[in-house]
Amino acid sequence: VNCTSLLAVYFPNSRLRIGDGAFHRCHSLISAELPPTVQAHDGAFERCRTLELRQPQVEYIQRSRESIRYLQVRNDGLLIHKICCDPNTTLDQLLSTTMSNNNNINHALQQRDELGMTALHLLCLNPKATPE
Repeated sequence: VNCTSLLAVYFPNSRLRIGDGAFHRCHSLISAELPPTVQAHDGAFERCRTLELRQPQVEYIQRSRESIRYLQVRNDGLLIHKICCDPNTTLDQLLSTTMSNNNNINHALQQRDELGMTALHLLCLNPKATPE
């Protein structure tokens, strides 16, 4: 191709193949976003000196993993919060924990996690919690 003015290329999220030499020597090309459904031949961007290839789906997955990790540890140190989040928690477990912490139950129920949620908020959001 040997183009001189193309700066960026964005491909749709559809099955697409980019052939060998498709952007050969596009020296002005600085950015190409390739969704995971796009397959590029090894030589498709050959000699594009300033090119930065980006794969948005890979970046999204990395951010998702970090978010999941955060959600897994955000209630560390907040026992009642952990119990209220756990979909396998029974009413007996919840009562047992609150009774054993009777001295601090009011304080524990008023504590907020980093997202500003109390244990009651989490219990209400728990899909397996029943109105019992």
